[in-house]
Amino acid sequence: MGQSRAINIGAAVAVGGECAEPGNPDATEAATLSSRPVGQPHRGGGVSAAAGGLNTCSSTCECECEWGAGRAEGSPARLPLVLMALWVMAVGLELAYVLVLGPGPPPLGPVARALQLALAAFQLLNLLGNVGLFLRSDPSIRGVMLAGSGLGQGWAYCYQCQSQVPPRSGHCSACRVCILRRDHHCHLLGRCVGFHNYRPFLCLLLHATGVLLHVSVLLGPALSALLRVHTPLHTAALLLLPWLMLLTGRVSLAQFALAFVTDTCVAGALLCGAGLLFHGMLLLRGQTTWEWARGQRSYDLGPYHNLQEALGPRWALVWFWPFLASPLPGDGITFQTAADVRFIAS
Repeated sequence: MGQSRAINIGAAVAVGGECAEPGNPDATEAATLSSRPVGQPHRGGGVSAAAGGLNTCSSTCECECEWGAGRAEGSPARLPLVLMALWVMAVGLELAYVLVLGPGPPPLGPVARALQLALAAFQLLNLLGNVGLFLRSDPSIRGVMLAGSGLGQGWAYCYQCQSQVPPRSGHCSACRVCILRRDHHCHLLGRCVGFHNYRPFLCLLLHATGVLLHVSVLLGPALSALLRVHTPLHTAALLLLPWLMLLTGRVSLAQFALAFVTDTCVAGALLCGAGLLFHGMLLLRGQTTWEWARGQRSYDLGPYHNLQEALGPRWALVWFWPFLASPLPGDGITFQTAADVRFIAS
């Protein structure tokens, strides 16, 4: 009976991509029997039931492994990066076309123009630097020695990675590996947001919002000149349904490109701004998205300490330069809780 129960639990976890809860007796026994450090996570479609020494296989897991065999576990997905690069290229080409061959930038004085160029350079350096740090930082458990005095206290067992995982970690079916302090999977960049890349992710949201708003302002005069020559109904249709206007021959390709790029820049700025506000709230409360959805605030140490835990001691300066050294105080495995702080204070 115990073996069949372990097999059923293992198959269910393999399909759902979740880690077994530490309170489960089968998961606890499996975690006790498997105490190896994590190197490369298990890649096969089968799931090892450590408690019973048996193997079971999930067709869903096999399909996922075959589909993602072209990339290593935890590495960024290539398709979202390619699509994002194509969109960035389209925005850059449209902006260059408008500034060089179109109405040009908004009229400014020499000092204002120099400040605008300096702001654009600052935003681009921060944006590209944080993108690079986000993609280069590996938030997974690969190569991490999962051991210590806290092993088993709040830990879970992942049947897909075949390893114990610390609290606040979770398995990502897209990355096919467990992520330390997993927040969510970013589909736009094809990578999970976790302990090691949460800081560049937050800074990326900030500077992406600024860059997209800046581009929208630069494209504003050209778009205003285009909209003034049309009726209000035509203007609304061009802004809301540029593809339909192009397919019906109501606008030229150049007019469509201007409206489409401006629309996506404004929408992207709103999306990044909303994400920044949401994650800023989580940052001050010491929560991940998963914990926020379940109303858990066990790791809320107060706004100041929460900022230091996520951004390091120079939390106020990392927003302005991505390569500023600000080492995180933790290791992504053990976390101080609010109960620990109250116990120490007492």
